[in-house]
Amino acid sequence: MVQQINSLNYKNNIGVNKIDYEGGKASSFAMQKTPYENGSLLPYNLANLVPIRTKLDTTEEQAMYTQICTLLNGVVSNIDNVALSVKLDTLLRNGKLLSSSSNDASTTLKNIYDILITPRCCGIDNVKIAAQTIDALFDPSIITQNFGDIPKDIKDKILDSEDIAQSIKVNPDLMDVEGSGTCVAASVEFHMANKHPAEFARWVSGLTSEKQEVVQKVRLEALSKNLLDAITYLNMFETKQKDFNFKYSTLSLKPDDGAYIRAQVQDKYWDKGERTIVDVLMQSTLMQLGSQESYDSLTDIRGGKFSTNPQGLVETEKTFIESIVENNEKMSVRYQKVDDNQNLVGWECNFDKIQKHITDTLDAGEDVIIGYVLTNETSGKTKNPSYVNTPDNAPNKIINGHEITIVSYRTDKNGNVTFVCNDTDDDNSKLIEYSAEFLIPKIHHAAYPVSIIEDDLALIEAQQNTV
Repeated sequence: MVQQINSLNYKNNIGVNKIDYEGGKASSFAMQKTPYENGSLLPYNLANLVPIRTKLDTTEEQAMYTQICTLLNGVVSNIDNVALSVKLDTLLRNGKLLSSSSNDASTTLKNIYDILITPRCCGIDNVKIAAQTIDALFDPSIITQNFGDIPKDIKDKILDSEDIAQSIKVNPDLMDVEGSGTCVAASVEFHMANKHPAEFARWVSGLTSEKQEVVQKVRLEALSKNLLDAITYLNMFETKQKDFNFKYSTLSLKPDDGAYIRAQVQDKYWDKGERTIVDVLMQSTLMQLGSQESYDSLTDIRGGKFSTNPQGLVETEKTFIESIVENNEKMSVRYQKVDDNQNLVGWECNFDKIQKHITDTLDAGEDVIIGYVLTNETSGKTKNPSYVNTPDNAPNKIINGHEITIVSYRTDKNGNVTFVCNDTDDDNSKLIEYSAEFLIPKIHHAAYPVSIIEDDLALIEAQQNTV
């Protein structure tokens, strides 16, 4: 299910299904381009400059790899029945296993090893978590936002708990989430598995550990050049800070309590096509981070100060999440002009400029997570014989939106571009393709490293001043 896209700025909170579009407004966290003073905190996008390692160079690495293979011997994936040892060997040969593009410079190998040899929380099986981690790194497109159902007997036990919200006790059907609003979180999860395997595995290790947390060391300059602004952002998002020294803040990132209930349900009742334990905990943590610690995994409902829409995350929250995860500058650019009645009335950039932003980012080795919208016309609704064109039902009226990830592109002999994309909500565990001609007019916003769009910042600011 696609979620209604909301956007906002810090000066103007918005109402349910209300989109606040200021012409070409760029929501930015970070303007830092230099490596960190601490080698363990290099920006992840610099990982593309590091030679890929495909050989176990040390005795310690060889020992970890051997023990992992021993513990996973004979275990096959629930996703595709492929032996995990085969997938592990593939991750070694393609460089993902020895990648160290993580917040603490730990490798994917080390994090998978830790998952297998140290106790997991909530009685969750070590091998199952390691298997799900390897599956996701082997093929990130299997990541989904499809919740899955809660069996009636388990639901009854949940309702008997004193810790469950009164709203759920009054209306247990709130737990029957058929179409989730976690597309932003699932897209960021996909991006981590696709581009930052060591960090993905580190998060899984932390969230399934007995401490049930990920410790994230974030440079303040990854949020803003201005120190006071960076501190303000951390406080506004109600982050849990463990340490602070005016250069970086160490955050404690955790899922909500309901996520561990969902995780235990998926542990015993997972069906193919549903979220894994890993998906549940990763998406909950990202939803918590973006929604100011207000998310409830049992109902897929969020609160928070930036949106009154009970589902999903708004553009500024998405940008904040990406900046924290990447520990590097991200800027979100809005491309569409929308009037007060939520009608799409134009674009802030021409087609070629938008396409260049995307292809330049892909050429730099990054994914691009985009938010797109559908109108009555682009959704096909106007072709229905029962459709009536009224001011409240105009052809260009925005009716919903969704987040997907562009991972690559190809250009044909005529110069036409086709984007290869991942959608976490299309019931398809394969990448999909959209022509640029089809997709670009629907893109409302996209986040980029600021170096990609810095030549256009003046243009964007000028556009703001003309609205």
